[in-house]
Amino acid sequence: MSGCLSINRNLWKTSTVWLRPIIQITNLMNMLGVAIGPQIAAPFVGHYNGVPTSDTVNVTATVPNTTNGGIPPVQIAYFIVAGLDIGMVIVCMMTFAWSSITIGHCNNVQSMLFKEHDNHDEFQVIPDGTDTSSQGEGQPSQADTHLRPRLEPCSRLGCILLTFIFLIFFLNAGRDVLLTGLLFTYLFEYLKWPVYASTLLSTTFHLVRFFVAITVVLTTRWISPTALIIFDLASMLLASILMLLAVVVVGDGSIFTALGIIFTAVGDSNIHPTLITLVEETIPVIAPVMALFVSAFGFSIVTIGPLAGISLHVSVFSFPLMLLAVTIAGIVLFFVYIIIVRWMKSSERD
Repeated sequence: MSGCLSINRNLWKTSTVWLRPIIQITNLMNMLGVAIGPQIAAPFVGHYNGVPTSDTVNVTATVPNTTNGGIPPVQIAYFIVAGLDIGMVIVCMMTFAWSSITIGHCNNVQSMLFKEHDNHDEFQVIPDGTDTSSQGEGQPSQADTHLRPRLEPCSRLGCILLTFIFLIFFLNAGRDVLLTGLLFTYLFEYLKWPVYASTLLSTTFHLVRFFVAITVVLTTRWISPTALIIFDLASMLLASILMLLAVVVVGDGSIFTALGIIFTAVGDSNIHPTLITLVEETIPVIAPVMALFVSAFGFSIVTIGPLAGISLHVSVFSFPLMLLAVTIAGIVLFFVYIIIVRWMKSSERD
């Protein structure tokens, strides 16, 4: 994922008008794959048949017969995915080698694989706001041409800002763990929703994310990343409060839970690519920086994931409380980041 984002960022770095929607589209394709992936894999995995009785539910799994030495269908699915990955690697390597040789950036394999970052490479940035003076579709305005990132990623202030964004990515990944990996468990096991309602709300969450992301792709050319992130954080704060009210209110709080999940999907639909375009305004998001952001996801999965699962055994309040805590911490980190950036710009003007 970090490679795809880095490639698109480098391909479109000379067009500040189009960088935002391109990054959003890259994220949108990832969301689409997550949404349709289970349906593609369904024919290759066993099906579970529930047989309800008066006391319990006996669940039996239909497992493919492999006594004759045949390959289980689920392994066929993995082989197909592996084949697609290998094919994509071959295509990427061929494209990279051809482009590097034809433009004369490398003369041997070593320079092609270990090519250093060109210090003369100029990175155009996206201004924080809409500039109506753009000269045609896909062309940067005159104001854009004079703007360059003010910080190197390895500078002291650059490291401080990247640390804040890393922590925000870490918290957002924790929210994804809660809403993607534990949402059905929370609804079905702890709120005692029926299976149909639990799966329906889980599906609705992903569909809302996808369609809102499409809308964001169409509007990011005119809306600044700062405004988008403020809207996202406000939506997720409201969602966390609603989900907490759902378990506090006496009576049926299902409507608060449903509204909370929908509002969370609205805010979560674009916050990751929007953070990338926000950082690009100040720091060039080269491949190592992009990899740093994506690594926050893995770190969050191995920390917040188990913590969230254990906390559910303690109290049903833990799920909305963790969402609320993650959102508030993200808001604090974001505004500290904005304050530092504003201070940096004001000190440069002085």
